[in-house]
Amino acid sequence: MRSVLIRLGRVTLTGAILVLALATTPAAQSARVEDRIPRFINREKTEPDSRADWVNPPKKPFPLPAAPSAGGFTVSYQHQGKTLTLDDYLTRNDVLGFLVLKDGREVVERYLHGTGPTDRYLSMSVSKSIVSVLIGVALDEGRIGSIDDRVVKYLPKLEHSGYRDVTIRNVLNMASGVQFSEEYGVATSGIGQLSEAMVTGVPSFVDFAASLQSEKAPGKTFTYQSVNSQVLAEVLEAATGVRLNVYAESKLWRKIGAENRAYFLTGKNQTGICAFGCFYATLRDYARFGLMAMRGGILTKDRVVSQKWIDESGTPAPFAQPSVNPKTDQCRRGYGFQWWVPCGTDHAFQAVGINGQAIYVNPSKRVVIAQFSAWPQASASPEIRGEGATVFDAIVARLSE
Repeated sequence: MRSVLIRLGRVTLTGAILVLALATTPAAQSARVEDRIPRFINREKTEPDSRADWVNPPKKPFPLPAAPSAGGFTVSYQHQGKTLTLDDYLTRNDVLGFLVLKDGREVVERYLHGTGPTDRYLSMSVSKSIVSVLIGVALDEGRIGSIDDRVVKYLPKLEHSGYRDVTIRNVLNMASGVQFSEEYGVATSGIGQLSEAMVTGVPSFVDFAASLQSEKAPGKTFTYQSVNSQVLAEVLEAATGVRLNVYAESKLWRKIGAENRAYFLTGKNQTGICAFGCFYATLRDYARFGLMAMRGGILTKDRVVSQKWIDESGTPAPFAQPSVNPKTDQCRRGYGFQWWVPCGTDHAFQAVGINGQAIYVNPSKRVVIAQFSAWPQASASPEIRGEGATVFDAIVARLSE
């Protein structure tokens, strides 16, 4: 298979793949944040070899009014022996857009490095949580009979693959047991090969999943694998008979009162729609998505998904419980149905993407935080590791005073 890294010099890659391919290279790590921004916003304007599958909003957006404290809100926090402020955090973490809601009102809305409210930010794996909600919708509608159905009920082409005995629940929990490595920047890894398929269209996403073999028993062990989220999207399309973007538009985007168009970006020769990390939306619409989840699956008069689904999605699997590392005092997040679950007693949950993307949802404290960044590498560097969780906790504590 040709290297994704080599292809950078030959074709224009979609935003998600460009970041996945470059996330760990020295050039990406040393580049100024301003040089990295084009890889994280508005890629539909710069990707001639890609296809944008659009998700249209309703005529009237759901309002996000400013809170009385908006404009002057800040927090201070301790990180690695230093006292820092929210402004410090935004600078240190190369944040492009940051929005905080308390009781549905905007407390903070910040745009940095020349980005603004009409820019569409790359979701990275935040899109996995969007797919999770849509699976819940299809379940509520009876399009999916049960999440304990085997995947092959909807995708019979996977009957002879590692997914043959895997249930939808297993896939939601990232416990499919298939052989697939999530090594960013490595062309021969599972994510590298999935990325290559997304760019070239060969093989199709379903054929790619059909080529994977089983590595361990399903439903036993948490192993984060982007291919599982893509399989969920393929199950969704098979169960509903509707393209992912069209279903997302009618069942999600219009019902949350989104303000702007969004899209999934995929290589133009790929018949499927990239669902594992290729969604683009504005900061305020990401926040509306989080607010819908915070309110138990409803934002406007039209419910999106059941309260039961939201509750189950934010509940970690028995084998993926959050825990605190006693040596570093940092949290190792748990995992539910394509949502991460932080430590603590607030029953918060998060959509998380590499390079600093997050939608934090805290129903008990009525707080939503949407953050989209341009980290030079996939994971947090040592100097900012754990800082996001500290800041989010500080914001929640301040807003609960």
